[in-house]
Amino acid sequence: MGRRPVEKFSRALRRRAQVCFGQRLPAGVISSAVKTAATAAAAGDGGRSVAHSRDAARENAATGDAIHPTSTTATTFFPSIMGERDDGIIHANYSLRRALARGAPETRLTRQVRHAIEHSTGKAEALKAFQVLLQADGEGPTAATFKTLSATLLQHHVEQRVGQAGFQRALMDAVGYEGDRWQSLSEEERSTFVNYTCRMTERWAERGSSYNKLLGFSQEGADNEIVARVEYQMRKCGVMVLASSLADLMHLDITWSTALHLFNFAEELQKDIPPPMEMTDRLMGLMTGYKSGLGGSRPWMRALELYQRALVSGYDTTLTTHTHALDALWRSADNFHRVHTSLSSYHRRWVWEKALKISQIVQDTPRLLVTGEEGCAYAESVVKTLTASGRWSEAISFIANLDTSNSDVSLRFLVPTAETYVFAIAGCHTAGHAAHGEALWTIFKETYTLRSLHSEALLIFLQSLRHVVRTSPIVGPLVEELVRDGKGLERQAAVASLQLLSSNHVKTREQRWVLATKLLDMYDANPWPQQPLARKTELQTVFRCCHLISAMECPHGKRLLTKLRKQLVDVFGSLSAEVEWLDDTSIYALQMTSNWEEAISIYEQAVGRRKPKQVPYLPIPLRQAKMMLVEALVRSCRVMEEDGESFLVDEDTQEAGRDAAVVLTERALAVTRAVYGSDDTFPHHLYAELLVVQATCAASSSQRKLHALAAMRHFSQASAELIGRHLVSQTAMALSLTEVHVENALLAGHATLRYATLSQRKGNRKAAKIRSGLEALVW
Repeated sequence: MGRRPVEKFSRALRRRAQVCFGQRLPAGVISSAVKTAATAAAAGDGGRSVAHSRDAARENAATGDAIHPTSTTATTFFPSIMGERDDGIIHANYSLRRALARGAPETRLTRQVRHAIEHSTGKAEALKAFQVLLQADGEGPTAATFKTLSATLLQHHVEQRVGQAGFQRALMDAVGYEGDRWQSLSEEERSTFVNYTCRMTERWAERGSSYNKLLGFSQEGADNEIVARVEYQMRKCGVMVLASSLADLMHLDITWSTALHLFNFAEELQKDIPPPMEMTDRLMGLMTGYKSGLGGSRPWMRALELYQRALVSGYDTTLTTHTHALDALWRSADNFHRVHTSLSSYHRRWVWEKALKISQIVQDTPRLLVTGEEGCAYAESVVKTLTASGRWSEAISFIANLDTSNSDVSLRFLVPTAETYVFAIAGCHTAGHAAHGEALWTIFKETYTLRSLHSEALLIFLQSLRHVVRTSPIVGPLVEELVRDGKGLERQAAVASLQLLSSNHVKTREQRWVLATKLLDMYDANPWPQQPLARKTELQTVFRCCHLISAMECPHGKRLLTKLRKQLVDVFGSLSAEVEWLDDTSIYALQMTSNWEEAISIYEQAVGRRKPKQVPYLPIPLRQAKMMLVEALVRSCRVMEEDGESFLVDEDTQEAGRDAAVVLTERALAVTRAVYGSDDTFPHHLYAELLVVQATCAASSSQRKLHALAAMRHFSQASAELIGRHLVSQTAMALSLTEVHVENALLAGHATLRYATLSQRKGNRKAAKIRSGLEALVW
């Protein structure tokens, strides 16, 4: 049996003797014994007895038994009674359990370890000192050891966040001048200051990330391993850990799952008492806070459950508690700003109603003052919830009333944070109100910059700009500002910037391919996703944007693809999946190119030369690729038609241009028929537009009329909504009719014209009758 179990057993025996003595000795005997001891002390005999008892107490203190001084005193006063020992089993009671749970008393090594932890310079050094105590024979950590360790780890964490010099400066400002009595801080005072500084900075601080070997990518929670090791030692030692120690550990850089383990451990320590509100607030904050990098899940439903438990726990809820509850509502609809994602009206209404209930609770609680840092955070959460519920106008009104409200729960003296403005702007962009978003952006620039935002808030802002990329003039300069400042971007923000640059409606001063090259360098500086499906999806998005930018910036844009391909080949090899994805996404260049030869070459390389088994693995469906090819051919015909409309050239040049247009149109029609064949998804509206161009370029009147009637037959098989005004005008010009006649035939009589065309295809009537019927319908 080791040293520590023997000491525990001896203390248990002494404690049992004390309990038995208190239970068996009558009250009169105790009082008479005390009087006798006092009389003996006055007579001089008791002085030696008391002195002897003090010496024995000192010996017990030297051997670690100072926590039971009454055992020696009782033995000195009543030796006969203590001699009567009961050989029965030791009965467990609350006092005994509590004494055993406190663990071993502090020894010399324990005090040395605590001193080393307090004077450590980093987390690793503090854990190294703690490991010395764990490896010692017969020694174990106490509650005070864990308290010192957690407070020191939190202090090092705050120093890493604000900097060593910044922390010391803030500490000196809090202490005062040198002659002040607060110059020497106690451990509790220093811990309180560190906790306050951590809570004031953790909401907007960028949480670090660590590389997970099992998952293969970086994730949140750089201190997860540290906290898990400390929690394991707490459970193993069985000491009564203070709730403040667990709260300090929860403020480290951990994920919500690790914080949930600490929260459950605090519940196990005190079955009938819930954990303090500070731990609840921290756990809710981790469950609903901002993400960085790949981030992680945000269990907003669990956060709302914790909020409901906090309301009935008996503790006084703080404004931070209600702020995190609003954040949980926003997390339930945090994809409201995405282009291809729309929230249901039911969920928007549910978010709105829950937000009203939470704000009403805040108003009905007089002690909750919406002021200071907590008030600004609360206002930010209110705006986030309003924009998530689709009420962008209420969000703007709320921001406007921050400095002018005169209600009972005053919002005056609250400065809107950068995130508050950005979420209101994102709500305006999502609703399509570019003018309101631009006005808020002007106010935002007077106080903040884009680098003032949290990375996730910046990502939301960039993604919301895709809604107004056609109408907002701030998109191009904004992306240029982010690229030129040289501070880099997170991976997802770089992807969002590339998506904005790939739009043909964005105007920039610098060439797009130069900006795209810098954005690719920023993207490459971040860890790429390692999950196969996520990696393929994101890289195909990046490559698609590069192909679109290269097609718009032709011929200089080819440098972008050349550099990207060389980099991929050098890193992954020419036969890698990344190079294959780059080649596959070249099909997206058909969306921007206006050169018919290049369009046919791209389609032939991406689809024509591909094995039939590999066609389904294209990044887009085959029917969409065919449609993009025909659209590119139509664009090339339009460009040639526009270039040929010049009255300052001679007749020979005009004739040559007309012949080239005829050849191009015939080639486009032939390629369209060859690509589609007998498919049911034939693009009749695009084929009809090519026929209209051919009719316009025809030399004789009969050919123009023939091509125009063929175009009308194809227009009848397409949707009437796809027939534009310019097509009606060109068709009328080819037929030598008024636009009213052609419009009545193509739009008003679209159903009749379709019936006639389909009847001709089925062979129910002769072609001559159908042609005469079409002519009659036109007239």
